[in-house]
Parts: sequence; structure tokens; C-alpha cells
Amino acid sequence: MAITTSAYTVYWYDATGAGYGMAGRIVDAGVSVLPNPGMKIGLNGDPKVKGFIDTGNNLRIAVTDRVAGQSQSVFIHDATNGQQVGSAQTWPEDNLYTLVRLGNYLYAIDYDNAKVIEISATAPYAATGVSFSLASVTPSLIPPGSQACGQALIVLNGTLYGLFAFPDSTWSNYANSLLVRFAIAGSGTGRTISVSASNGTLAKNAFAVASDGTDLYVAAIGGKQTQGDYNENSRLQKINASLTTVTNVMSASPKGGTPPAFPYEFRDISFKGSVAYILAGAYDSNWNLRGKLFSTTDFSTLTNIDDFSSGAAVAGSFWSAQYTPDNDRLWYTRGNDIRIYNASNLTQVGDPLTVTVGSLIAQGDQYTDLNDLSYVGPAGGSVSLRGYRSPLQRSNTPFAQAARALTRGRPELTEEEFQQLAKTHGAP
Repeated sequence: MAITTSAYTVYWYDATGAGYGMAGRIVDAGVSVLPNPGMKIGLNGDPKVKGFIDTGNNLRIAVTDRVAGQSQSVFIHDATNGQQVGSAQTWPEDNLYTLVRLGNYLYAIDYDNAKVIEISATAPYAATGVSFSLASVTPSLIPPGSQACGQALIVLNGTLYGLFAFPDSTWSNYANSLLVRFAIAGSGTGRTISVSASNGTLAKNAFAVASDGTDLYVAAIGGKQTQGDYNENSRLQKINASLTTVTNVMSASPKGGTPPAFPYEFRDISFKGSVAYILAGAYDSNWNLRGKLFSTTDFSTLTNIDDFSSGAAVAGSFWSAQYTPDNDRLWYTRGNDIRIYNASNLTQVGDPLTVTVGSLIAQGDQYTDLNDLSYVGPAGGSVSLRGYRSPLQRSNTPFAQAARALTRGRPELTEEEFQQLAKTHGAP
């Protein structure tokens, strides 16, 4: 079996609302999985990691955090030993959310600005100056009264696709989501990123896009996620590569059943060939999650991997389920635990990795919550191992930063908290 590396971040907030973050590595040696805390310390309360493989087939980890309205330094680390490579870079984004490689370039999406930027995949990994802004290039694709948010990027058959969501200024109401197929052409200063096809009929608040190798699949919350309930408009949708046809493959149950057959929101999707791994859940009144992780080949016959729909709900705001072919793994982030499964028999590899001393944090650390997880290699493209995150967890506006300091790991604000912050920080 291969020796592979993933990267993760954790954070905590002190009594004054100041946030502190750290990035570490996870080494999968096949028979054991070993976390290595402390790769990068001194980050703030929203630390990020993005794995990639450069043009020399070197495994790299981009580490950054975010401050509202500022482009932050990006530190590149060698994934095999954790050491920083070269000097810090400044990429023209202030909210790095997805990083994928296509040919000799990396592409990143900025959540708050709905902007895609291009970066050289060769050291020192500098931005090329080529970018795409939804608001500047194709403003007609943004529904009236909505703000554009960059959710995810994916490469399918040598083509770059981008997913966008459209909340209003309060993150309470959403327009239909948009999937874009990009065309990248030219060279040097004449290089451009443009839209070659788009579909703006996807379910509201779509956040994740995956592929089975032929078609694209999008997971959508259906609108705002709620406390003590589920959004009946949540969907898993299939879209062909030309973006001409959208099909609902799974839906949350309509409300009114006793009980509803599927009272959950879809929170992540990934594929191993024809097998889809799907995570679904809904928050209870205490913002703890109940739901299921399951696999399916036909979206109707479901095989449970982890059923936590009854009994004690699970705390935490970080939920994801992503398959990686190296070592045949399913990486399952369950609130504040990371569980790794052998996909062939769905047995766990070792004990869950937790935000405790001796696991994801070192002696003397005070970190309390997971914030990010990204797979690096050794082969193929990197995978962001992250499912749905609420706007206050994604955005880096002053409002969102104040909200994270107030909620400290809870996924959403209460209505009272929202009104309180709106008075002091304005609308998000």
C-alpha cells in the first residue's frame, strides 16, 4: 500500500473573541494512520489547507488563514515532511476555498468574491494574473437581489467547472444555484478564462460538486439550513457534462409524513466508480446533527455505513465524506472526529482522530474544533475533504468573523445573535 498524506486545521477562540489556528498532517501508511500536529502554527481562527501535486510531481500543501478584506500570505509546505518550501506567496484572493490542478496551473475559487484565480503549478507557485469574476464578466448570470458566492471547482475530462450559490444579504433566502463550464485559452498576458456553458436551474444553496467520471453531481441544502428541522427542498442532482440536463436523483422527503422517510439535508457526495458515498443529516434544536452516511449504486437502495439518526446527536460543524483511490479510503469527518474506512470492506483504520492531545493536537494545545481537511496524494489530484459549511463559516466579511467568534464552532447564529451583530457590524 502507498504512503499518502492529508492536511488538516484546527482552531479555538479565547474569551475576548480572538481566534487561534494550527495546521497539521495525517500520514496514511496503509496499516496505520498517524497525525502530525504543528506543521504551521500562529494562524488565526479560520486556518485553511489545500493539497496539490505540482508539475514536478511534488506533494504540496498550501496553508493560509483569512482576514476580512485582505489578501493573506499563503505558505507552501512539503507534504512529505511538513517543511515550508520557499517564501510565502500572496495570491489575489482573500478567501481561498477550493484548489484544483488543470495542466500546468492551479485554480482557486474565492467564496466572497465569486472569483476564480489562476496560479502556476511550478515553484514558487505565483499567481499568473489571470482570473475570472462572475460579477465582472457575466453579471447577467447573477439573479437580481442576490450576492454571488463561489462554492466549488472540479475538473472533469480536462475541463474546469465552477459552482456558485446566490444568497441574499442576510443569508436567509437563496436563488437557484449555477454551474459553469469554463473555457481557458491563450497564453501570457492574452490568457483568458470565460464561460462556455452554464446552467442556473440547480437547487438552492448548492455547495458540493462531484463526478462519476461521466456526469456531474451537485449536493444542495435547498436554501437555508435550520435548527431543529430540515429543508425539504434539499436535493442531489445529476448534470451532464454539457450542462444541458439536470435530473433529481435523491430528494429530502416532503414535510407532513408521519414520520418523513428521509428527513435530512444532503451534506456531501463522492464516488468510487459507480458507488456513491452520501452523507445526509439535519441539526436538532441544540445544533447537533442526526443523520446517515451510506453508499448506493442506484440512489434508491441504501447501505448504511454510519447511522446516527437516533440516540445522541453529534456535535460539531465540520461534516464530509470523500473517497480517495490511494489505499482505497473513505475519509469521513464526523463533527470533530476524522474516521478513515477501508472502502473495500468499510472497516475503520485505527481509532478516530480527535481534537485531543495525542491525536490531532499536541501537548499544551488548546484547540477545540476542526476547520479544514484536504487530501494530497501520492497520485492524482487533491481532494478537499469538506462537505457543507454555513455562510458564516465560509465568508470572511467582518460580520462573519464576528459571528464565528460568537458561535465558537456552532454552525449558525440564532435570530437574536443575528440582530445583535447586524446592529454592530451591519448586514453580512
